[in-house]
Amino acid sequence: MWIDFSSKKTNFLKDQDFKEQNKDWKKAIFSFLKNWYENKPILSLTSGTTGVSKVISLRKEHMYERAIKTVEFLKLKKKEIRGLLCLSPDFIAAKMFLVRAIIFKWKIYCVPPSSNPLKNIKEHFDITSMVPMQVYFSLKYLKNIKIVLIGGYSISNILEEKLQNISTICYSTYGMTETSGHIAIKKINGSNKSTFYKSFQDVSLSVDNRNCLGIFSSCSMNSFVQTNDVVHMISENTFTWIGRYDNIINSGGIKIIPELIEREISSFIPCDKRFFISSIPDKILGEKIILIIEGNPFSLDIPDNIFNGKKKFYKPKNIFFISHFTENLLDKFRRKEIMKKLIKIKT
Repeated sequence: MWIDFSSKKTNFLKDQDFKEQNKDWKKAIFSFLKNWYENKPILSLTSGTTGVSKVISLRKEHMYERAIKTVEFLKLKKKEIRGLLCLSPDFIAAKMFLVRAIIFKWKIYCVPPSSNPLKNIKEHFDITSMVPMQVYFSLKYLKNIKIVLIGGYSISNILEEKLQNISTICYSTYGMTETSGHIAIKKINGSNKSTFYKSFQDVSLSVDNRNCLGIFSSCSMNSFVQTNDVVHMISENTFTWIGRYDNIINSGGIKIIPELIEREISSFIPCDKRFFISSIPDKILGEKIILIIEGNPFSLDIPDNIFNGKKKFYKPKNIFFISHFTENLLDKFRRKEIMKKLIKIKT
């Protein structure tokens, strides 16, 4: 489905075929655009970065300003931009993609969210936004896209390595519903690639006593947003993301950040398998490290030498396979909810 925002008219809002679509993703796009043009409240679900996931109302002017900052950073202000929207319209990433298209008069092709959105598309695009799972399944088709914004969750080491061999410019984005989208970006392939995120000029960063990132921006819901993301500040406007404070495990008196282990072992787990590190109660350690993988059981060989020295505490004591983390591969999974079900099954 094409939507051409380069036209001054918004006839598509009156198009009966568009309004009567029986597909949820198309209905969600139409609903968002209708609310935008009619200045009605924009509702979006938070990811849980700042606390419990909830629905919040976004301010149109904040979304407008944040969209401009992203496009300016990418230097995409030229005319006749063609974009691909392949994310769920229910979440902030897709909503902000639509806002950028509206403001800068892009022509965008909308497809249902899927793990391999480019499979049957022969078109060429200037830009798209994807989650890592989509990027992995779309690797051989990415040559048809100039810029890919990757967000939603962290990019595995092995996927990042594969992205070094393509001409498409890939960026890892950092942002959330509460900040109306991106506040920092890092280039992960090609010339001038980076190992850290750099915030936009209108954003000020800080860390609290947990080393969790604080964000001050005029585009944020409450001007200041305190996250639960543990970071390492490199300078006043650059940082590396380490993990989530609320995921930290205390095993035998040692505090362990699961995301650090996940990075270490990601090269040994197929890219099409979602997984995470967590813990279960242990009589001796208090909590013992476990690995949970989505899908049917398979043989896994993680070399012992990656757990040498201090990293010996990182080694998972058990591996569990769960058929489905979520109904849809693109949905964010909730670690705590999965662990509750797992512990219930095992007890």
